Amino acid sequence: MSGVAHRLIRPLRHLAFQLSAAALLATTALAGTPQAANSAPPSVVEQVFSVGFAKIAEVYLEPVSFNRLGMDGLKGLTALDSSVTVEHAGSTVRLYVSGALAAEYGAAADGDAAGWAVLTTRIIDRARAYSPILAKATPERLYQVVFDGVTADLDGYSRYTGVQRASNERAQREGYGGVGLSLDTTSNGRVIVHDVMPHSPAERVGIVDGDQLLAIDGDLTTRMTAADMRERLRGPTGTLVTLTVARDNGAPRRLPLRRERVVPNTVTYSMSGDVGIVKLDRFNATTASSLRSAVTSIRQAAGPTLQGMVLDLRGNPGGLLDQAVAVADLFIRRGRIISTEGRNPESRQRFDANPDDLLDGLPLVVLVDGRSASSAEVVAAALQDSGRAVVVGASSYGKGSVQTVNRLPNDGELFLTWSRIYTPAGYTLHRQGVQPTVCTSRAGQTDPEALLSDLREGRLRPTQVASWRSKAADDEHALNALREACPWKEHEPELDLKVAMRLLAEPGLYQRAVATAVVNTVAER
Repeated sequence: MSGVAHRLIRPLRHLAFQLSAAALLATTALAGTPQAANSAPPSVVEQVFSVGFAKIAEVYLEPVSFNRLGMDGLKGLTALDSSVTVEHAGSTVRLYVSGALAAEYGAAADGDAAGWAVLTTRIIDRARAYSPILAKATPERLYQVVFDGVTADLDGYSRYTGVQRASNERAQREGYGGVGLSLDTTSNGRVIVHDVMPHSPAERVGIVDGDQLLAIDGDLTTRMTAADMRERLRGPTGTLVTLTVARDNGAPRRLPLRRERVVPNTVTYSMSGDVGIVKLDRFNATTASSLRSAVTSIRQAAGPTLQGMVLDLRGNPGGLLDQAVAVADLFIRRGRIISTEGRNPESRQRFDANPDDLLDGLPLVVLVDGRSASSAEVVAAALQDSGRAVVVGASSYGKGSVQTVNRLPNDGELFLTWSRIYTPAGYTLHRQGVQPTVCTSRAGQTDPEALLSDLREGRLRPTQVASWRSKAADDEHALNALREACPWKEHEPELDLKVAMRLLAEPGLYQRAVATAVVNTVAER
């Protein structure tokens, strides 16, 4: 939320660190005499580890031990060169290369994040002096193996991403300077425009889907990789780029475009009779505003005959938490949307709805599956628990945690889990996920009417689901029973939509489903 700058999700606050190296005095001639901590500015490598380790100590969901984290990070060096090993014995950390002692240092204290950052940097520097493999490794590769070792001790969602990947993920979340088009390369090497964003620089100069992109700033695209073209199209907002395009083998046109902030579109919509269908692919910086525009367009197109709307969150991996809250708030008039709890005081937050509803109370069905995660689960749970929507599909993924996204001095990013998410009913999404009111994923069930028969005949067991939820956080048996009540299995995607359409066509059945989903709260939060 995989936050988010934002929480997924939260920006890095730049901190001033006083690096204490007193505990790191070398104890053998092999290590040399370290410089005084304030005799020279810290290297970029040291800054990266200092900022990263300090953020772990400050915001991670649970208290951490740097004796364990720091050592597991240093053991990552062995993944690059098996001849390099690091050992921690008592108050001493030793570096061995090919079995020979290369350096020995005094260990930093267990809670001394800054000290462990200095120690990590010095051991890496010393190891590179003895290991040709490490000497050739880029700083990015070293950051990756060390942080991989460190975050492996945290949880499955804390991770480090290097500069290139971090840049691409930021572009997906927050946008980038560009012209607003996507490209495909055909089997014969032609580069074809396949998607032009509305109101983008590309659309304004007349570029359309199917145009061939011949050159960027005069350089032929046939000599570029996809990454090269993406890099050439992107740049600081306000700067110029000239594209040479041709349509239907016509004469080439040279078109100057001025780059603008482009945020990838995550919302698409359509109509099926008198029902609006909106698909959310993920949650980025403009998802809520794009959804508002989509709902407005649906209402204008359908007029007074609009029966309701389907919000399709299937396959949505999540994204920015603030956008998930804003999306849910578009339809909920009052009450809690979510709450979050963590170790850091700022992680304990409550989000409540503002008194408006874009659909003015019209029926709403939400589709989820086993790939709906994080922010998608926040929206589904808030709409379900508040009685605003009926959830249809399969149990969602169960990612009920918030990650801070911390930008490091090298422009890489460190994602750290800092809080758990709790729904309006008080249960945690962590591992539990969202349970649909109407399950479509049980084996052998392919008839929409049969899938609705339990609801129609009053055979659903909401109190049983509530009981499992109340115990699932601490009881594996209850958790397994909850997850197995509607297990995720691949099935015909149209089945979910057919069930949703039947619910919207029968107001009485829809209201019964809404009432069934509203259960007693698990705990007040």
